[in-house]
Amino acid sequence: MDISHTSTRHLKQQNILFTLLFLSIIGLLAFLSNRYIYLADWTVNSQNSLNEISLKLLETLEAPVEIVSYTNSNQIKQSVRELVKRYQRIKPDMTLTFINPNTDPETIRSLNITVDGEMVVRYAGRQENLSQLSEQDLSSTLHRLLRAHERKIFFTQGHGERSPEREANFDLNSFSSHLTKQGFLVNTLNLAKEKVIPDDTSILVIAGPQAAFLPGEVRLIIDYVNTGGNLIWLGEPLKVTSNQPMHGLLPLAELLGIEFLDGVVVDPTTQQYDISRPDYAIVSEYPPHPVHDGFATVTLFPQAAGIERLPGFLDKNPDNDDSNPEQTSNPEFNMTAFLTTIEQSWIETSPLKDKVHYSDLLDIVGPITIGMALSRQLNNTETANTVTKEQRIVILGDGDFLSNTFLGNAGNLSLGINIFNWLSHDEQFINIPTRTKNDIILDLSPAKLSLLGTFFLFIIPGLLVLSGSLIWFKRRNR
Repeated sequence: MDISHTSTRHLKQQNILFTLLFLSIIGLLAFLSNRYIYLADWTVNSQNSLNEISLKLLETLEAPVEIVSYTNSNQIKQSVRELVKRYQRIKPDMTLTFINPNTDPETIRSLNITVDGEMVVRYAGRQENLSQLSEQDLSSTLHRLLRAHERKIFFTQGHGERSPEREANFDLNSFSSHLTKQGFLVNTLNLAKEKVIPDDTSILVIAGPQAAFLPGEVRLIIDYVNTGGNLIWLGEPLKVTSNQPMHGLLPLAELLGIEFLDGVVVDPTTQQYDISRPDYAIVSEYPPHPVHDGFATVTLFPQAAGIERLPGFLDKNPDNDDSNPEQTSNPEFNMTAFLTTIEQSWIETSPLKDKVHYSDLLDIVGPITIGMALSRQLNNTETANTVTKEQRIVILGDGDFLSNTFLGNAGNLSLGINIFNWLSHDEQFINIPTRTKNDIILDLSPAKLSLLGTFFLFIIPGLLVLSGSLIWFKRRNR
């Protein structure tokens, strides 16, 4: 092409037009990037994004959430911002502010701030302190604040029961602390002393009594059940040599239509899990029930007792008749065996020894029910409008699985929390699982580690020496 003044002018005009278009596109992209945000989390298990449970939780939060972090550290501020931003993308009315704790010591003391970066989370007039910075802890805190009413749990005491306060192996202090984190208010109740079960009781717990209840105490519990109270009974293998193997609670068992079987559950498959004792039962499969909806973790039950329905209740399990509007209540419980052992298990009625064998004449073959869930519909007519209430009761043949010793085994803790959430009609409050960062863990076998070390220590230096030698040799021969 011949270069002339005209062609030069056209080239200049094209360059100017290209520059203007390029700057316009850059400006448009910058404008759109401020209005529309696209994020992609390429980590293995999306640990930089909110999980499904947290997302469902945010959908249920109607009121604004206010988070105040008390810190003066820029590093902590950055970590808090990164976490809270994940929630703000879904819930824009979640606000975050930072306050220097050194500027107002009196407020810090009144809020009981003890950790640098501790946050105060407020929702619907309630607030709670949060000292751990993770999605699990923040979502669990929002779960607790979302509870519309306080859930009070009363553990009966005075009969050698497992205590929610003591730290002995037999007791339930660790599990009680987890219940408190879930928003429950845990209390103890001595029926012989108080002579009344509080009206605001959400769940009454009978946790493995070792001594007999007084008749008056049993009447209080029966009245509580008859009026629709929720109950969990942690049983133990019967001591048939005792004068009262049911510890005075036989009338309660008859009211509920259940009985504890003599003997202890034996599971021969426990040896596959390196458990030497035969009287430990393992549950790995769960029938459909809201208590373990989506729950598939193995649970361990040491020295469990079997549970059966009383003969008179086997065929009495009717559903409510919705066609009869004048029906006030269903007197019979809807019973569901929600925890059963495997078919190879049995109930050993003979004294346990190092080795046990099934006896057709004395023992009861599995599968054995060790957990029974009862529910029934009760109509409350005290107010002008009739309100239907579902009463829920759980009877377990073992309380050791929630004790301080065995709580950390497999899925025992999660199952226990699920049971209490179901009893309190809070099935939506599910534990937020802690995410493991699989893509930051390099798991190599010794052979691969040796190969990797050889590559970096010998092969790469050898290639460098070889290439340098070739270059030196070529230059020397020029």
